[in-house]
Amino acid sequence: MKKTNVTDIVYKPFADQIIKLMEIQIKNPKKRWDAPFNNLNSRPMNAKTKNVYKGINAIMTTFDTYFSKYKYCLYATKKQWASLGNVPKTGAKPIPIVFYKPIFEDSKIDPTRQIQSGCFLLYSKGFNFDQTEGTYQPPVFKTGKQYSIDAIDQFVKSTKVEIKHKEEGRCYYNPTLDFINMTSKINFKDTNEADASVHYYSVLFHELTHSTGHESRTGRMKKNADKYKWWLTNNYAFEELVAELGSVLFGQQFNIEKTIRGNHIQYLNSWIKALKTDYTLIADASAQAQKAVDFFAVK
Repeated sequence: MKKTNVTDIVYKPFADQIIKLMEIQIKNPKKRWDAPFNNLNSRPMNAKTKNVYKGINAIMTTFDTYFSKYKYCLYATKKQWASLGNVPKTGAKPIPIVFYKPIFEDSKIDPTRQIQSGCFLLYSKGFNFDQTEGTYQPPVFKTGKQYSIDAIDQFVKSTKVEIKHKEEGRCYYNPTLDFINMTSKINFKDTNEADASVHYYSVLFHELTHSTGHESRTGRMKKNADKYKWWLTNNYAFEELVAELGSVLFGQQFNIEKTIRGNHIQYLNSWIKALKTDYTLIADASAQAQKAVDFFAVK
């Protein structure tokens, strides 16, 4: 991704925050960099439009909600809040919400028409509900164990990705033969973080994200193998970051909290070094994770 003044304002501070959290986790494994993805009382959402934030916007608002200890992941611009009867509190600091504005030019084939020739990155300033005051009342969000195992199972079945249950002591996606292997649910245990079902589906969402990279779907894996050759000797680390974020986005869709994978730690140093080299990688990984989720969502 090309670096601009906007990426410096939006992505660099967030990448620096991610790097710091990952470095903390290396020193203390209990201090998880992905802790903000847990315990949200609502999906990341625009209060005015009711649109759920996607990609990097979903991730940045989630982190802001967690570290600022807001009750809801509910944001809007100053103008949008005004239309809802609220105003930002004095001194409230907004966060950037990114969007792309298309660029049009006259068609060389038909001068009477314009075609999109590209787009450029912009951002608006979003305030959390807790940063405002007024008459607006947030919608009632369901909390607790509201996920539906039947709904998730039906969704997974609709993806038509082959899922095997061989007892090989691990879960994985095989890109050559295009199948996911999941150990039996009985091998997943309740922990202080979440119950066994949440752990199982969190891992399954991770592997489902991997499966979207197959050449018959998005073709992401082959494209990224060339794109990120410079990333140490292990460009698969980028794919793992995409899969981790994809698991988060799938989880938010079904109200399943993200839980940490056992092999997650081994990639931290690689992710830190890569983000220090190019901070826009967090935006690229988020965009590719969202594309993975959307691939199955439109089926």
